[in-house]
Amino acid sequence: MLDLRQLRDQLTIFEEEQSERQDRRSAQQKRARTLLRHCHEQWQAMQDAVTSAQPRRLVAKMREPPAGTRAAPERPSPVTVVATDGSQIYPDRHMEPPFFLLNVSQVAFQYGTTEEALLEATPSLHFREPLAARFDAPLDTIPTELVSALRDELELSKLLEAATTARVPERPLVALADGTLIRWMIRGMDNAILEDELIARYTECLERFRDEGLALASYVSLPASTEVVNLLRFVGGDLDVAPPSSPNEPPDAPRLDGLLDRHVLATVLGPGERSAVFGSASHIQGEYPTGTDIAFFYLKVPGPSGGELGRVEVPRWVADAPALLDRVHATVLRECRKGEGYPLALSEAHERAVVRASERDAFFRLMERRLREAGLGPTGSRKRRSKQRPRI
Repeated sequence: MLDLRQLRDQLTIFEEEQSERQDRRSAQQKRARTLLRHCHEQWQAMQDAVTSAQPRRLVAKMREPPAGTRAAPERPSPVTVVATDGSQIYPDRHMEPPFFLLNVSQVAFQYGTTEEALLEATPSLHFREPLAARFDAPLDTIPTELVSALRDELELSKLLEAATTARVPERPLVALADGTLIRWMIRGMDNAILEDELIARYTECLERFRDEGLALASYVSLPASTEVVNLLRFVGGDLDVAPPSSPNEPPDAPRLDGLLDRHVLATVLGPGERSAVFGSASHIQGEYPTGTDIAFFYLKVPGPSGGELGRVEVPRWVADAPALLDRVHATVLRECRKGEGYPLALSEAHERAVVRASERDAFFRLMERRLREAGLGPTGSRKRRSKQRPRI
């Protein structure tokens, strides 16, 4: 039980800290804009310097002058927009028999026509997952990272299925995924064979999008990325290696520690504009087949309180095709306007995929009843039962 009265003094201190943080960020943003302009003027030389220095931190790769902006083009009409999202019930060591559940949605809108939308979700129960053998451990001890990776893989596969099914000849299409297309979370499972297999399966699906000529993109709301900021820190000499030249700055210039990409680019972009396109320097992309590596740009989404800055990721075949890139830009922006700040298709996909607490409880009751009727009564730990039946 949370006693709010005990938090009053702590909230006062919190307010004071936020005020100081806001002042510090304003100074950082001013310096970041100066560094961005300096980098913009000699971006090719700076990119060569980054490549030569190989800094330990992830530094955005410049594909074009980094301070450039582009206004939103017109979205084509008619156009097909497809999206997927997923949710899960993770393995529970307090419950036998062990299992986990994935629920992945498929959404397709045919804008500019009277055709009906596709709105559906497909649940899948996993109780003999082949990848479990890679851990030499019971299914209920599989890490949540693996379950999340399998969900992401299924989401991308279902997105490809939805795109190929909903595609209409000669009609533009954009396939939207939620979150990142870069498999940051896979490395770190302490199982190189399994990690390689997961990356190979995911990138194989990316290649199928490319082979089908489909415009694939993902949207990250309120991104916490720092790749562009790390580029500016390199330019300003704040990283572990020095650039070939830096702008003349006062000795007390604030460091950019703690600043995010969106804090910088939000001050550069106007409503509806996108930033320059950058390449990600994530080391895991070395495992991606040629042409499937991920690029990204930032998009200023209009809305209350100034809107927000979203990160849009695209595979290289989209980034290299101006027409596809413009289509993604225009479509994501229109989707955000329809969805009051977040892409409508992704919002609908989430609604179809999410497993709410009441649905989770109903599923458990159904499963327990079915097993009990079959003489295979499930068992739960005393702790789990105690949580289900509070005594006071």
